[in-house]
Amino acid sequence: MKANILNMTHNPKRPHVKRKLATKEGVEYDLSEYLSKLFKAFSGAVRMFEEEIVKTPPQSRARAFEASLLNSKMIQSIQEHFPKNWKFGKYKRFLLNLEGYTVLFKKLNNKNMPMNIKTSHTLAISNQMQTSLFDNESISVDPILFFGYRKDKTGRIFDPKLVYIDENKIQWTLTNVNEEVTVTPSLITPKVEKAVPVLKDGLKKDKKTS
Repeated sequence: MKANILNMTHNPKRPHVKRKLATKEGVEYDLSEYLSKLFKAFSGAVRMFEEEIVKTPPQSRARAFEASLLNSKMIQSIQEHFPKNWKFGKYKRFLLNLEGYTVLFKKLNNKNMPMNIKTSHTLAISNQMQTSLFDNESISVDPILFFGYRKDKTGRIFDPKLVYIDENKIQWTLTNVNEEVTVTPSLITPKVEKAVPVLKDGLKKDKKTS
């Protein structure tokens, strides 16, 4: 049963047709048997990332090495957990198809929006338009969800969640409150405490007697 599917328009002559609407309650219902596995796949991807990133010293890493490695480990983990549900689409975009939903994977900014270069294609996706995700220009009405995460300046990976965006705005998010994922401590820059000047005993006594 697709409790969340509502057609946004019924006019096939319109040049820009919306995909079907996805509600948070409907996704929780339709993907109830997949959500836990999806978050576990993300945790597995981060663990594989941790094991491999330390093999390459920082001074030997090419530009965007860490982002590319994490993305590859995400793809690998999703393929292992959902061997029959993944595809590569246009621009080598990795897709996961689950019960009438298309899931894309992206790093999120502080506002939980995907960190994309703005193009007509990405704008169409963030407005749930029926733009093709494949080279054969096939069109789908399946709603698009983003599975994303955030990463801070210390290298900590955290807050994995499903995000539904329409009209270029976040409509809702779905998190796994039982799990937090972070990178290996060796990637985190330790905080440096500010030096606090200490007065000599003689100066302290002088201050008291002044």
